[in-house]
Amino acid sequence: NMWTAKCSYVRKLLPPLEGGEYDRKKKESVTKFLIYRLWGQLKSTLLEDRVDYFGLGRYRLEHWIGSHPSIKPCELHNVSVSFERMITSNMTADDYAWGMGPRRAEVVDEFPDARERIENDEDAQFREYFFLPGNLLKWFTLYGSEGVPSQSSWAFKFFPAGDKWKELVRVHGVNAIEEMAMQSSYGFQSSYATNNDGKGGFQIEHEDEKYFSDSISPLVVFYHISIPPNDKKLSALHALKSQLDVLSKGQYDIISRSYHRQRHVILYYTIAGNSTKIGFFTKICQDPSNHLTCRKLGELPSAEANSGESLRNLHKFCLAKPSQSVTYISNTLPGTYGVNKTESFSMQKIRAHTTAVTSKMCLKKRDTCNVCGSEFYPLPFNHFIGNTFTASCDYVKDLLPPEKFENAMNDAAGDTLVSQLRRAVTTELFPFTPQNLGLDQYSVEHWIGSHPDFEPCDVAPVRHSWFPLFTGGSYLPNDFTSSRSYDFMWARAPRRSSAPVGQLSRKTETMATETDNIVFREYYYLAGNLFRWFKLYNKAPPQNSWVWQWYPSGNEWMQGAKKHGSDVVTKLSKPFWDEGVPF
Repeated sequence: NMWTAKCSYVRKLLPPLEGGEYDRKKKESVTKFLIYRLWGQLKSTLLEDRVDYFGLGRYRLEHWIGSHPSIKPCELHNVSVSFERMITSNMTADDYAWGMGPRRAEVVDEFPDARERIENDEDAQFREYFFLPGNLLKWFTLYGSEGVPSQSSWAFKFFPAGDKWKELVRVHGVNAIEEMAMQSSYGFQSSYATNNDGKGGFQIEHEDEKYFSDSISPLVVFYHISIPPNDKKLSALHALKSQLDVLSKGQYDIISRSYHRQRHVILYYTIAGNSTKIGFFTKICQDPSNHLTCRKLGELPSAEANSGESLRNLHKFCLAKPSQSVTYISNTLPGTYGVNKTESFSMQKIRAHTTAVTSKMCLKKRDTCNVCGSEFYPLPFNHFIGNTFTASCDYVKDLLPPEKFENAMNDAAGDTLVSQLRRAVTTELFPFTPQNLGLDQYSVEHWIGSHPDFEPCDVAPVRHSWFPLFTGGSYLPNDFTSSRSYDFMWARAPRRSSAPVGQLSRKTETMATETDNIVFREYYYLAGNLFRWFKLYNKAPPQNSWVWQWYPSGNEWMQGAKKHGSDVVTKLSKPFWDEGVPF
C-alpha cells in the first residue's frame, strides 16, 4: 500500500477519515453486495469472507487509492514477480520493468481451484463480486454518477464478462447492478403496493360502529386472500371456503368441541389475484344468518405480491381502536425459503389455524398474553405457524407501521450481514436466508413478534414422541388432517420445541447453549434479538419478560441491557469477536 499518485486523481477521492463519508459508503457498498449474495444474485467464489478483502474498518486505507473508476494504474515489478517474492526475496534490477497495469490476475490463493471452477462458467464470472460487480457497486455507491466508468475503461477489457457489464453500464448507468438484479430469476419484492403511501387513518363504516358498543366486542378479522392463476387455484378456493365456514359457524369452544356464535364478525378482506371465481364468498357474506359483515379493502393484480397490505390496514385499525383485539388470517401458508415442497393451500391446516386464532381461548383477554396463535416458536425468529394470530390492539399500535418495518428490517439485515463478515455474530443454529432475516416480502412473517413487549401464547396441543429411546423424547408435529375436532389447550408460550419440528436438532442446540463463544454471539439468541429490539424500538424487553428465562444466559443479558442500553450487544459479545485475518 505504497504508491505515487497524481493529485488531479487524488482530489476525486472521498477523504479516508475514520467514520467519514468514505468509511460509511464503503460499508454501504459491501452491505448491498451481501444482500444481493443472500438472494443469489451475486457470488464471491474467488476469496473467503474477510474484512481485509472487503476493505472494512482499518483495512479501508488499503482500498482507498484504487477506489475511483478513473484510476489508470501502472507498476514497476515485472509480470514474473509473484507476491511471495515481493515480500520474501531480494529484488534485483532485472525484476523491474515499468508498465501499465493490471498485469497479473491476483496476489492471493486461498482457493487455488476457484478460478478453475468459474473459468468456463460465464454466468458465475458475470456475478463474481471480485470481478466487475464488486467494483461497480463500490464506484456507484462512493461516487454516484461520477463513479460510472468510461466505455473505454481498462476494467471492461480486463475482467471477465466485461462486454456484458459494459453494455449494462452504457444503458443503465449507476442502476446497472439493480437492473441485473431485476433481470435475475431470483425474486425479491416489497410486500406493499407502490401506489399506496400508507398515509391516512382507517375508515370504519358508520353502520359498523354499533358492534363496537356491544357488551361483547366483535371479532374483527383482516383477511388476505390469494387466488393464483395456475393449477393451485382450486386448492386456494377450497381453503378460502373452509375458512369462511369457520367464521360463519362462530368461535370454537374446547369444552364442547364445537363452534358457538358469541361475536359478530367484521371481515376486512383484500384479494390478490383473480377474484372472478369467488361468487360464493359474496353469497356467504350476504346471508344474515352467518352474522358476517364483509368489507372489501382492495384488489391486487398478482397473487404473489403485496401480502402486507392487509397488515397495513390491521395496524391502522388498531391505531383507531386501541381497546379492541384483531385477528389476521390468510388462505395461504408461508413457505420455506429455498424449499420447493410447499403446502401453501393445505385446507386442513389452514382450517385448524383459523379455528385456533378465532377460538374462545385466543379471543379471551389476558394480562399475560398480547398475541395468540396456533403454535408459537422463538426460532429462527418469533413466529406463529401459519402466520395467523389474534392480537391486542394495545400491543399492535406500538409496532412499527408494516411498510416502515420492512425498510427497517432490510437495514437491520444489512448491518447483521456485515457483522457476520466481521465474525461478530455466529449462525450456528440456522443459516442466514432472506426469510430468517426478514428481508423484503418475508418481513410480514416477523412483524407481529418484533416488539420487546411481545407476550405470546398458543392453543395447539403439545405432543411428545412415544419412543424416547429413538427420538430423545422429541416433540411431534400436530396432525390436523384427520378431524375437525381439535384438542386445543391454552398456555403461555414458548412451551414446545425451540423451532418447528425438523428445523433444528437437539444436538446442535445443546452444543450452542453450552458454549459462551456462541451464546454471546449467536444471532438467533439474544445477541440478534437485542440488536433488533434496540434498532427498531430503542428498548429492551421488561425485566419480567419471558425472554430472560428462555434464552441462554438470559440473566447476564438482562443485566447487560440495564447497564449498557443499546450498546449491550457490543459490550457482551466483543470479547468473542474474531475478524479472521491471519496477520
